[in-house]
Amino acid sequence: MIPHVRRFLLATAVVVSLASIAASAQGAPEAALQAAFLYNFAKFTVWPAEDAPAGPLRMCVLGTAAVADALDSTVKGRPIDGREVAVVRAKSGELRQCHLLYAAGLDAKRSQQVIDEVKGAPVLTVSDRDQFAEGGGIASLFVEGGKMRFAINVEAAQRARLRISSRLLGLAKIVKDERAHP
Repeated sequence: MIPHVRRFLLATAVVVSLASIAASAQGAPEAALQAAFLYNFAKFTVWPAEDAPAGPLRMCVLGTAAVADALDSTVKGRPIDGREVAVVRAKSGELRQCHLLYAAGLDAKRSQQVIDEVKGAPVLTVSDRDQFAEGGGIASLFVEGGKMRFAINVEAAQRARLRISSRLLGLAKIVKDERAHP
């Protein structure tokens, strides 16, 4: 296939996937909607080759069983880049073993502890906490105008050695670290 046609088809798929997720925000249970966003984040992220073990892509959930259950249903039988996806109920001390970590319902102190625990590791950190991405996490989910949206901290992704698709970034609210950019 011609490269520019392939890029166009990929861009269209990203936009359609995320647009349909956002459009269904009003009718879908919040946990299922969050799980769909997490799955798409993983699909459009590239982890460093040296940190990509042969095992499954580990999508970890901390703090909410409902999202973990919804994510189990979302990823069942749907590999990412040819890799099986495993949903793990995360515990402190194991967070660096995750590829994607969704931390829900955390207060500011616990959010910072999670960010600090995975610092330097190629872990795509996502949370529903306000200002999570601005606090050093990679992505935040939030509701605006009745629709679920997301913010991405590109600098945090770079520190974690993750490459996030420009097509995904084009749909995100781009934010910076508050501490580094007052």
